[in-house]
Amino acid sequence: MIAQLHLLLNELDHARLEKLLDRPEYAKQAVAQALSERLDAADVADPAEIPADLVSMHSRVRFRDLKADILLEKELVYPHNLNPQATDQLSVLAPLGAALLGARVGQEVHWQLPNGKDAALKVEELLYQPEAAGDLYR
Repeated sequence: MIAQLHLLLNELDHARLEKLLDRPEYAKQAVAQALSERLDAADVADPAEIPADLVSMHSRVRFRDLKADILLEKELVYPHNLNPQATDQLSVLAPLGAALLGARVGQEVHWQLPNGKDAALKVEELLYQPEAAGDLYR
């Protein structure tokens, strides 16, 4: 379960994520149902209209794990783009990745881990966002 306020997504990310969740190998993953529900409730906007402080796909985000009080930096990617050797990537189908999608700088995000424990983070900074960088169709 992902507790987050209103979700705004780039219309291309939204369409790609819906298509991704239609694929059986991804639809059966534990976080897929929660992400699908969020997509159904999300507002979508043209990539050029996405606020520069919103985490979108391929954003590089610095966030604080509020439980462990550590600062992390990750790029939010689609699962098929995940490089298994890269430690700086995070799949949108990981619970943390799904929780970060649509979060805004300064926002706290809370969700439940697969083991039932609660987790929380705070988005500290966007180091790169495709829309803000003019890479509107990445």
